[in-house]
Amino acid sequence: MKRLIPILGYTAAALTVIAAVLIPFLLMNVFTRSVAATGVRIDPSFTGGEPVRTVQKAGYQVVIHRPVLRRSPLARVDSFVQLDWKPAAALPARVSEEIDLDGDGRADLRAVFEVPRDPGAGLHVDVTPLTGHVRPMLGVGKESFSSLIARVGDAIVVRVPLRIE
Repeated sequence: MKRLIPILGYTAAALTVIAAVLIPFLLMNVFTRSVAATGVRIDPSFTGGEPVRTVQKAGYQVVIHRPVLRRSPLARVDSFVQLDWKPAAALPARVSEEIDLDGDGRADLRAVFEVPRDPGAGLHVDVTPLTGHVRPMLGVGKESFSSLIARVGDAIVVRVPLRIE
């Protein structure tokens, strides 16, 4: 009997460790569906807002997202609109594009940036407003969450600050 107790203890400890490792993997799908059912969504200031329009170019596309508006004066993120150029591998060495944000047929901004072939190289963008909807950007990299250019996966993401009165 004295020999049986340590064997049972070690067996229970080993099964507990195995259960602790396996249960998160087995229950992850249930947990994910439960959270999704609550209606909780990732804040658009992190995702860039929902894509509303895609402009097809020669070999690549520009995805225009719904504007993300500042919700309160205390919010750390100013209003912006996100633009995704993808795939980055298909972009020319220098991008210079006029973009119509609101779909009214009139370009709202001109974005100009270099696309280095090294994915780790720093990026900088110049945005010239063509209407009163956006704020200018000159040589911007990753200065703020609402005014930046970054390589995300196989896309070049530009966030342009909006002029909201």
